Amino acid sequence: MAEGKQQEATVFCIGWASDTSNAHFGEWMKALDQVTAINQRHFDLAVREGRGALTTQGPTAGASLLLTAGLTVLGLRRRLAEFR
Repeated sequence: MAEGKQQEATVFCIGWASDTSNAHFGEWMKALDQVTAINQRHFDLAVREGRGALTTQGPTAGASLLLTAGLTVLGLRRRLAEFR
């Protein structure tokens, strides 16, 4: 059934006409680029939101950590002084 269709197969595989594999692949790539663009926009938004959260929560967490460490040292000073 496929005999004698080598020329047609070659044209289908390497041609750019609307009914060839390269044209179908080009359409698929356009659709893939659209999906990739949607995903990239969502990723960029998530990164911006994450960085925004870091700029507000980071200093608060750091200050809380320092306050906790300072209060711990103050609380343990009297107990540690018993061992001197």
